[in-house]
Parts: sequence; structure tokens; C-alpha cells
Amino acid sequence: MGINVNMDYSSLFSSLPGASSSNNIMSGLSSMLSDYSSIRNGSYGKLVSAYYKKIGNENSDSSEKTDKSSRTNTETTTEKSKAAEKKQYSAISSGAKTVTSDIDKLTKTGDDSVYSKSWQTVKDEDGNESKVYDYNTSKIASAVSSFIKDYNSLLDSSSGVSDVTTSTRADYLGKVTSSYKSELSSIGITVKDNGKLSLDKDKLQAAGAEAIQNVFTQKAGFGYKVSQAATSLETSASRAASSSSTYSKTGFTNTDFSSIMDSFI
Repeated sequence: MGINVNMDYSSLFSSLPGASSSNNIMSGLSSMLSDYSSIRNGSYGKLVSAYYKKIGNENSDSSEKTDKSSRTNTETTTEKSKAAEKKQYSAISSGAKTVTSDIDKLTKTGDDSVYSKSWQTVKDEDGNESKVYDYNTSKIASAVSSFIKDYNSLLDSSSGVSDVTTSTRADYLGKVTSSYKSELSSIGITVKDNGKLSLDKDKLQAAGAEAIQNVFTQKAGFGYKVSQAATSLETSASRAASSSSTYSKTGFTNTDFSSIMDSFI
């Protein structure tokens, strides 16, 4: 004869002597039999399965939210990095254009150049004024100072770029300048170890307008080569700003396959 596990057996013992003290035991036994019944008919297993399925779904949702948040943060960081790079390349392009303009002023000759002569008022040792037809040394010195200031600024903005073409052309600009270290020194311009320029205004004035003009305007000389290098740098930086540069240091490639070697022409 089988045992009916669904029957409430605690009622069988409720009228027995000492039943009041054994109610807790009977209640516990009834609970155990009820659990046993749930196990046998499968309802307990279904309950456990549903519980763990719920936990799994919650963990999956949490994981998906974490992954989505991580992707969003990565995309935001990437966009900020691209915006910063574009801003840097735009600054390089603008700076190179300014340097080219500065050089144009110093290489230009003729009546409307900084080297044109005009009547200048000068004073002798006693403070007496007189008129002389000569170079405007203040105008020349101002043009040289502007070039040096803008050149140094361009070097700063070109530091640490990832675009290979832009980096190569920035390095080439520095090499051109360094190759004329002796000539520049003769008119008071020093090429420092970090590639930047410094100006000794007294030495510049002592050198004279003709010496300055000779350094900057000599055919295929310093002025011409710096102008060419700066123009080339402006072009590559402008392309990089438009996301069409050549291979980057990280291996990324875009659609512009212009030769890096034209930097050295």
C-alpha cells in the first residue's frame, strides 16, 4: 500500500495524549512531506529553473548595459581624440601659411619691400637731427622678429603629430633651417638645440640691411627653401585635418597616397 504524500498527517496525531507538545514535530513532518511531494511532481524543479533563469536574464541585461556603456565611452573618447587631432592639424596648416607669408616679406625686393630705401631721420652724438636716404632698419627688424615668433609657434604646434607625412615635412623644415645655422648666426639669429630660433636685435642691427637681405633673398637660399618647406607642410597638415592623410604611426591609412619624398625636393 502506498503512502499518500499529499495527505495532511498532522491531524491523525492531534487527539493523542501529549499532542500539544508534539504539534511542532508533526508540523515539521508535514512540511517535509509537502516538500517531498513538490519534488516528486516536478513543481519544485520548475520553480528552481525559473529562479535561475530570472537571475541569468538579470545578469545578461547587466552585462549588456555595461558593454553598451563601455562602447559609448570608447566612441566618445575616439570622437574627442579626432576633434583634437583635427584642431592640431588646422593650427599647423594656419601656422605654416603665416610663416610662408613672413618669408615672402623678407624675400621680396623692390620699391614696396622692407628693404626699400626712404628718407630717414637720424640723430648724431650731439642730438642734432638730419635726413638721410637709407634703409628702414626698424621695419626690417620687425619683419625678422615676426618670422622668428611665427616659426617657433609652428614648431610647437607640429610636435607629436601622428600623420607621417606631416611629421616628415615638419622635420624637414627644421633641417632646412639648421643647415643655414652659420648664415643666420651672422645676422644675429641663433638656431637652438630644440630647433627654435632666437634673435639678438643688437647683432641684427649691426649686421646691416644688406647682410639681412642677402641671407633671405639669395636665389635658392634660406628664404626660398624655408618657404617651399612651409608650403609643403601646410598642404599635408590641411589634408590630415580633412582626414585624408597618408599612413599614420598607428598603421591607419587613408586615401591620399602622395609621396613623402616630395618633402625633400
